[in-house]
Amino acid sequence: MKNKSKIILFTIVIIMFVLRSWKTSKIPLINLITKSETSGDIEYVSIYSNRKSKKTDAFISDDLEIYNADSRSFSSYISNNTILNRLNKIVLEDSDGNIVDNDEIITGIFQSAEKLEHDIWEFHIFKVLDNYYALVKLNVNWQSPCDLYEYDKIYKE
Repeated sequence: MKNKSKIILFTIVIIMFVLRSWKTSKIPLINLITKSETSGDIEYVSIYSNRKSKKTDAFISDDLEIYNADSRSFSSYISNNTILNRLNKIVLEDSDGNIVDNDEIITGIFQSAEKLEHDIWEFHIFKVLDNYYALVKLNVNWQSPCDLYEYDKIYKE
């Protein structure tokens, strides 16, 4: 009976180890080309599913479209001691300054951003092939001044 308990415990430990490894696996989600606003230095970075990033070799980017949200798209308010956002209107411009028609995906991205619990300073949407990403600069401490989100078209978040 004691050996059976050891085998069961050993099996549970192995399963936990495998699940932990799967959860923290490094599957690349997106490759980015970044440019420092102060120095102008360009870096090539991969962002992984475990939320880590790592410098990578230079690459040629896929076609992408960049959309910039009007700063008046959101207004913040306080409810139950939490800063929340209210969607005022969806106004989105492409990189040439032309107004972009919003569709179901763009509307879903804006509605998802409404759930963020800090004042939104800047809001940008990137379309790479058929994938959408949102770069959001929040009014928070300098430890995490902006976050990149991938929009899931199936779950609409």
